[in-house]
Amino acid sequence: MADDGESDGTQLVENDTDGSGSDSDGETSPKQASGGPAMFSSKAGLLLTFISAVGGGSLWRFPRILANNCGEEGCLQFLLVWLVFLFLWSIPLIIMEVAIGRFTRRAPPMAFHDLLGVKSTWLGGWMASLNFLITCYFGVIVGWSVFYTIECVFYPLPTTYDESIMAWQQFEEESQWPVLLHFVITAACAAANWRGVGSIELAMTTMTPLLLLLLVTAFIWALTLNNAGVGLGFFCTPDWGLLGSPTLWIEALSQVAWDTGAAFGIFLVLGTSMSRKMGPVKNVIWTTAINGSISLTVGITVFCTVFSTFTKVNPEGTKADIVELLRTNGPANTGLTFIWLPILFSTMTGGRVMASLFFLAVVIATFGNYITLMNTSVQAMVDWGVKRGVAVAVIATLTFLLGIPSAVNIHVLVNQDFVWSAGLIFSGLSMVSLLWRYGAKNFRLNMLNEAGDGSDWKLPKAFDYLTKYVLLLNGLVLLVWWVIQTIQSADIPWYQLGEQSLMTAILEWTVLVIILVGLNALFVWSRTRISQRWSSLISLQDNIPDCCNIDCCCNTVEEKNFDPLEYEKLRLLEQSDCVGI
Repeated sequence: MADDGESDGTQLVENDTDGSGSDSDGETSPKQASGGPAMFSSKAGLLLTFISAVGGGSLWRFPRILANNCGEEGCLQFLLVWLVFLFLWSIPLIIMEVAIGRFTRRAPPMAFHDLLGVKSTWLGGWMASLNFLITCYFGVIVGWSVFYTIECVFYPLPTTYDESIMAWQQFEEESQWPVLLHFVITAACAAANWRGVGSIELAMTTMTPLLLLLLVTAFIWALTLNNAGVGLGFFCTPDWGLLGSPTLWIEALSQVAWDTGAAFGIFLVLGTSMSRKMGPVKNVIWTTAINGSISLTVGITVFCTVFSTFTKVNPEGTKADIVELLRTNGPANTGLTFIWLPILFSTMTGGRVMASLFFLAVVIATFGNYITLMNTSVQAMVDWGVKRGVAVAVIATLTFLLGIPSAVNIHVLVNQDFVWSAGLIFSGLSMVSLLWRYGAKNFRLNMLNEAGDGSDWKLPKAFDYLTKYVLLLNGLVLLVWWVIQTIQSADIPWYQLGEQSLMTAILEWTVLVIILVGLNALFVWSRTRISQRWSSLISLQDNIPDCCNIDCCCNTVEEKNFDPLEYEKLRLLEQSDCVGI
């Protein structure tokens, strides 16, 4: 260990807090070797899956947020602050998620149950619920990308703003394409999740290299455009005066939060399929470094493209005009990506080909997100004894049905994205709460430094203070800023219900908390009766023919890939009184 020296085995330390796991009743045990989750087949497959797990926001959100925080000279100051928060928010949270998943082999609800006790299950339920609710409308966004890819391949690109807006309205408001594409994308996502980590890893290892190739191709092509150097220079030039703006710091933190998928629960569930040889720290550092590079690559590509084409079409235009174009929002953040980029691509030689490749990259990135989002919800059902094939079918069906309103009416999607994306702040704070109750030192030793085979990087004591205090401060500041910004930017008073009003968010959050806490309390008070009835319901799965569920196909994989040393560690930890399992 970084602070206590190297150790050959797992070091167990006593809890710092008396309350950690005090309400645990010992009902839950580590998964058996024959019933545990399947493992990633290789470290390369794990890394490629992690890279594809998030990143869709890099292609259609990062450039606009970057432009919103540009000064007259450039935007390097935002990038530096963004980089700082990458290390002070996302990386620590994702390391915690992966470590918890690898240790407990559970999705968020049961992971919180195992570590903090049955009364805390609802905290993990909050994270899982937000993940599911975001999944319901995320498939609609993937469908947008698919539609625009098809449009770029088979139809001429729009050349004016009016033409582009008309094309968007005809697609989103006057056709059934959004619902149809939502169905097709959800079905494809269900197929990718059907066999668990085996099929997910296969899909990701196929898509990720193609995504990186497309992005590198677009990046190189953008750098060769006339006046691309002006855009690159603007991208790399600081405007130091803006460092004193609180908005820049808060938006950098928020972008890092949404861009990396921290506190979604995605990485927690992916961590359940990691062996002891796959270290959380190394893989998270590499993942965030590569995803950060993707964000920068996309940012440079978009800036160079916009600067080059805008100066070609409007020779008299200024940098201020270009930055204003980059800041274009539109419904559900569609402005720059889906409205303006097709117009800009239409002005250059080979633009239609590059537009097709760009939107194909967006499809791959967002579809990878969609797969891991759905997998997180599926695993939560599997933890409760539901066979994976049944869980995939149920989650995919609910995702499609509950996503139809967002596909039919974009204002519903805007509301859902507004409410549940902001709710991720509370997911991050729930992770901090877990750390405070379990003990930061215990967490670092039991789940990170001494939980693997010794090949992962050891974390120093400073990680305890980072996760206990810095993460808490970041989360609270982000929440306060979001409230202030929501009140200031709303068209109606904050206490009225509206598409993006504070009261709407509070109401929807409150309903979800009441449901989760109520179900948690009901289970605590009547766990025996509920467990019996649930077991009877689960037994009905036995009537499903073996060919209709995937357990018969996956057990051999699980038995082959499950790490017996890992299981033995978990068994010993369960028998020990040192941790709250």
